[in-house]
Order: sequence, then C-alpha cells, then structure tokens
Amino acid sequence: MKPATRSLYAQRLDPVLRWLASHPDADPDLHRLADLACLSPYHFHRVYRAMMGETVNATVQRIRMHRAAVALAGTGTPLRDVAQRAGYESDAAFNRAFGAAFGIPPGRYRTARSPSSTSKEPAMYPIAIENFPGATLAGLPHRGSYQDIGPVFSRAFMLAIGRGMAAPETIGFGVYFDDPEQVPEGQLRSFAGMPVAPDADLGGELERFEIPAGRCAILTYTGPYNEMKKPYDWMFSEWLPASGMAPADFPMFEQYLNDPRTTPPALLQTRICLPLK
Repeated sequence: MKPATRSLYAQRLDPVLRWLASHPDADPDLHRLADLACLSPYHFHRVYRAMMGETVNATVQRIRMHRAAVALAGTGTPLRDVAQRAGYESDAAFNRAFGAAFGIPPGRYRTARSPSSTSKEPAMYPIAIENFPGATLAGLPHRGSYQDIGPVFSRAFMLAIGRGMAAPETIGFGVYFDDPEQVPEGQLRSFAGMPVAPDADLGGELERFEIPAGRCAILTYTGPYNEMKKPYDWMFSEWLPASGMAPADFPMFEQYLNDPRTTPPALLQTRICLPLK
C-alpha cells in the first residue's frame, strides 16, 4: 500500500473507530460504517481489515469480551445481562465465545475471581530493577476508566500506521497518571501510544509524550488486562515497603509485549513499570 493511500485510509477509518468505541452495544452496520469512512460498502471491510489487521466483527467482539470480563470480575450483574450486553441472546453461545477467549466459562471465571474465592493466586510477582532507556511516544490521551482505553490504542496505532510510524508488531505503551482508588473514574487520565523517533512528524491527530530514562522496578505480569489490579496492589502494598525504595515523581507506565488481536487474554504479557528515585 502506498504511503499516501495508507494515510488517507487512516484518516477515513478514524471516525469508524470512534463510533465503535462509543457504541459498544450496537451491532455494526456495514452501510453506516462505510458512510463514516466515505468508502464504498463493497470495499469497506477489505480496507478495514488491511489497516487494522482484523475484521470489524473481531474488533467489536474484543471490546465486548473485555467488558464482559470486567463485569463478571467486578460486579454482581447477572450472567444473562452480561451475555445480552455482549450481544448474545443465547447463554450457550456466550459461554462458548467467552470460553474460547478466556479459556474458562463465564460462571467459573466469576467464581474464581470473587473476593471469597479460595483459588490459589501467586503470592508474589517477578520484579526486576532495570535502567529504562527512555522513549518518545506518539499516541492519544484518554480520560475515563482505564478499562476503556483499548479502543484508544486501536485509534492511535491506526493513525501511526497511516503515517508509516508503526507496524503491527510495534510494542504499545500505556501511561497512567492517577490512582483509580483515589480519583473518580470519569477524571482518570491516561495515554495510549507507541515508541517513535524523537523527531517523528506526528501530524495533526497524534500527540507526543516523553518517558525519561531512569531506573524502574518492572513487574512482569501474564494475564488479562482487566485483572491487573492485583499485581498493582501487591507491588505497592507488599513489594515497595519491603524494598526500601522510593517512587520517582513520574506516573506508572506499561509495556504490552504481545498483540491482543491474536493472543488469548490469559497469555497477554505486560511489563508494569514503576519509576524509582
């Protein structure tokens, strides 16, 4: 694909990704999405798949399955309601789809992650002290629940790919400025991006953010993104007090080592980075 064509498609698909993120309960309509992209309905799906590396339906299902996992682990919403919100009228179909994504049926997933669960969780997580080399990120800001940042990453990567600054294998970075236990959900600030050259031309949509070089405590976590509260809590309540170290005046950030489009949630790998003084 020629650079000019790739850039044009990125601009045209941006309103599509915005619509999908803001209407997770709506079934995607081919003609509506094609109109948003100013593309022919005959060719919209091919352009979308070429730019995003997955179909529209796959994007929608990832968003819905992530949201279903959040609801199952953190709320008492009935399973029937969770299934319907995910777009499944049949409980059996939802059970199969959720099980294929998370490796466990939704009922067992909820039971295993309830506060009263007796499942054996790891007592600790691997942490290494490393000298982070610093990074210039191109990305997009997000305000609201950290659990809703996934579509922002999709937009940021699509825009960066459109400008030739990213590839499907590019590692993503998330920067999280606030403590979700202290700041109201609607006011949480975060940033979704990927590393680029310091002098990269970001165009008019993407923003630049600098992560400075410095020493970091890096916790390696394997599992679904929606379950990262546990390693965060352990890092701050157990590891940090025992380490004798002090956090630097810089927010937490994460590095995502594999692709959520092709990796089951249970196998996703994340480096949770705590800058140190």
